Amino acid sequence: MSTTSTPEARNVPEPRGWRGWDTGVRATVLGTVAGILSLLVAFVAWQWPKSPPGPGPADAVTADAGSADAGSAPSAAHGTAPRPGTSSVPQSPSGPTPAASGEYLFDFTAESGAAFLVAVPRPVRGRDGWTDRPIAISCPSNETGDQEHSITYPVRGRYTEFRADVRPYYPPDADQRSATYVTALTGTLQRDGDLVTAEVGKQQQATAARAQQLTATIDDAEKLTLRVQCSDPNGTIVITGAVLTPAD
Repeated sequence: MSTTSTPEARNVPEPRGWRGWDTGVRATVLGTVAGILSLLVAFVAWQWPKSPPGPGPADAVTADAGSADAGSAPSAAHGTAPRPGTSSVPQSPSGPTPAASGEYLFDFTAESGAAFLVAVPRPVRGRDGWTDRPIAISCPSNETGDQEHSITYPVRGRYTEFRADVRPYYPPDADQRSATYVTALTGTLQRDGDLVTAEVGKQQQATAARAQQLTATIDDAEKLTLRVQCSDPNGTIVITGAVLTPAD
């Protein structure tokens, strides 16, 4: 009796898949994947464009202050020139602007010499520089007994300084370089009642083409006198912006 032999079955391992992996292998794979993902996240975060930081409190305050300054600063192009007769004080051509507390000699009444006060000559009337509370004084004839013209104002010892611009005017046919002398004198009252006169300021450089400033210290002066002398009797001396600084 013959016996038929069957082929011997081979032991072929079945695929184990993910669940068939050893625990150690799975841990290794997971650790590797996690490390790669961490590197990718870090790289993406480093390359991602960042928004500029917002202003901090100090920056915000600075920006607000700058905006306020820009909005409140006046524009020179929109400045308004002061009109004659107003309280605005224009800049003196040869000195600083008088203090706002100063008082104008233009508003005082002359105690003596008012007959020598005349109108500002028509050719310069209303021109720049000639309109700041002008006091116009006629030149003397230079004849005997008429070689100077003086105007006296009472100041009562209430002021410390006098400041003004001297502007000579001579007709076109006159010598425009004619000598012009304007002198400031004070009268100080003494205890015995006498009035002592002293020269406290003089301007001899002013010409028709260029005004010059006259300044004088008038502490304790009871009276202030402006004395005018001219080489040409046809001239007129215009005193502009004449300011008295009050004593403290």
